[in-house]
Amino acid sequence: MAVRKGDQDQGKLKVIDASKNLLRYTYERVKSKTFPKAERWLMPKSIWDQVSAAHTKIVRANAIKVETKEEAAERLLFEKEAIGHLEATISLIDTCHCLGHISDNQADFWTGLATDTENLAKAWLKSNRQTYKELLRDD
Repeated sequence: MAVRKGDQDQGKLKVIDASKNLLRYTYERVKSKTFPKAERWLMPKSIWDQVSAAHTKIVRANAIKVETKEEAAERLLFEKEAIGHLEATISLIDTCHCLGHISDNQADFWTGLATDTENLAKAWLKSNRQTYKELLRDD
């Protein structure tokens, strides 16, 4: 039976790929001369920490093969934490832009990568909540 386009789940690989793309771009930004040398351990380090934490949480969530209520809860928690890291990333990128460290185009592109990843993670979380609904139900 075919699934309507609007009812299709976002594939887990899409969120992992989006996260990898964000990680690569972030690495290039924080290691380059985008930021003054004196500030490379401040804002760039914070952004890198958030992006790498988000990617790690996404990969860890995907690695959990859910068979129990506890595993479902842990997987959903990792997914929620990844979304939190992505929200923090977007805020930090905006701060860098406001401070004049990155151009409008860099801010738009970088924020777009983070937002795309966040949207895919949210769709993945929503899908998994539905998938594990019965398992997580309190009896």
